[in-house]
Amino acid sequence: MRAVRYDLWAGIDGLEVVERPDPVASAGMAVVRVLSAGINPATLSALHGAGYVPGRDLAGEVATVGDDVRGVTAGDQVLGRVQDWWAHAELVAVPAGQLLRKPGRLPWDVAGSLYTPAMAGLASVQAVVPRPGGLVVVSGASGGVGLTAAQLARRCGASVIGLASADKASWLTAHGITAVAYGNGEKERILSAAGGQQVDAFIDAAGSGYVALALDLGVAADRINTVADFATARELGARTMGTQDAGGMAAFGELAGLAASGALDFPVAATYPLADVRQAYRSVAERRLFGRIVLHPQS
Repeated sequence: MRAVRYDLWAGIDGLEVVERPDPVASAGMAVVRVLSAGINPATLSALHGAGYVPGRDLAGEVATVGDDVRGVTAGDQVLGRVQDWWAHAELVAVPAGQLLRKPGRLPWDVAGSLYTPAMAGLASVQAVVPRPGGLVVVSGASGGVGLTAAQLARRCGASVIGLASADKASWLTAHGITAVAYGNGEKERILSAAGGQQVDAFIDAAGSGYVALALDLGVAADRINTVADFATARELGARTMGTQDAGGMAAFGELAGLAASGALDFPVAATYPLADVRQAYRSVAERRLFGRIVLHPQS
């Protein structure tokens, strides 16, 4: 099979597609023929040193299953994640408990890029418990985590202000989110958009000072969650719930169902074959595209 390897401490330029032996479905494992695999911005920080196939989120068809596997069989369409960094490959051995059957209406590209950002967004919402009629601010509202968190907070009955670049405003507005441009003066713009209502929760999916901004807006520390600024959170007492805290595969199944029904919108910006993995990673690093960047290992 073909798989992505990174080497030589070269970052994105060190990514290459190599041949590896096909994985074997040992006990409790399923081998998945990967049809889509999302690239998360955090993966960029892993491109130092040497290793194989970065990436965790995937969707595809089960090729074979090992002994004692329950819940999935060969031929099933599935989505899920691998704990280690090996999803960017044509075939991946995955613990069967980390896979769900794909809802029929869920697009492959959404399925393969859903787990990490959507679960981080869910955990962020769980951390701050948006209140019906309350006001939540989400920084990084146009990224995968922020988009999920903003939409889920709306489903809780809260009003949401989303901080994003001006070119993302129309999408946020169409989803019932009040768009506010980030950058100098954003505190004043948030207060203006709030119209006198107190901000009572803040979800930070961007980092770079937003925990401090939330406190400056009068938000209690235990009603602030960040997935991007852990040092400041520890210093100031904010929360840091993320992907691993969202409730596991049962919660992920609910998110997949929402995405399949259209209740959770998860835009995909571009797809790339495995051979173009460097270009795909550069697209993620440049952060110019709106939506997920997805690899197609079988192309």
